[in-house]
Amino acid sequence: MRHQVNSTPRNSAAAPAKPSDTQVEAARYAVLRRLAPALHHHMVRPLQPIGLIHGMVQHKLAGPAPDLKSVREEGDKISEFIRSALQECNDMVAWLAPEPGVVVPADRGVCECVGLLATMLHFCGFRISNEIEELEAAVQQHAIRMVLSAALLEMTDSMDRQAPLSISAVAGDDEVSITLAFGPPQDDMPNRYEEGYRKLVWEDVQALASAENVALSRQAHQVVLRFPIATQTQSPALSMFSLMH
Repeated sequence: MRHQVNSTPRNSAAAPAKPSDTQVEAARYAVLRRLAPALHHHMVRPLQPIGLIHGMVQHKLAGPAPDLKSVREEGDKISEFIRSALQECNDMVAWLAPEPGVVVPADRGVCECVGLLATMLHFCGFRISNEIEELEAAVQQHAIRMVLSAALLEMTDSMDRQAPLSISAVAGDDEVSITLAFGPPQDDMPNRYEEGYRKLVWEDVQALASAENVALSRQAHQVVLRFPIATQTQSPALSMFSLMH
């Protein structure tokens, strides 16, 4: 089978017509619908150990001489998991309702997107390699979350064969350039999990990029996203999700 990217020409350096507000909202909704399973997974993940610890506490208290010190320690663990769960929920909700003006280092913004999408795309036959080690230039958090996620989804949606996907970046004086590039195609595509919503198309990426003042271009199997360097105004609190990835 051939290495399909899309039937439309992909040298998209020329600026497209400015999308309407309806097109931007439709693209944003499509991205969030596709991200919903991953967002749900990361929200409930810190809650899963709480039930197990509760069962252990019940078992210890049922004994003739419960070890109260051990029970208190297990209670402290539950408190820690609850705090982590609240932090994680706040971070995931920010994908749906972002606070204006929040900026993040570019490397962290990429890690957030890769951490959210990597498992889902792996099951679809794509291995993401994040080659960005340290890039402290700040970008708007909502912009990198929306545009980078849209580009990753659109690129993988357009493929009919498995292929590795690398992410690299370089910072200039006034912008951060993030490059997404497919490696040589490998095996045929496995049966993909049906997300229950439509595939993303290049016009979705263009609409979101235009709304977030992100320049982009695409040629063959490579996409370049150029994010304006943002003024450090407000930084989000660290979450367990971002630290783990």
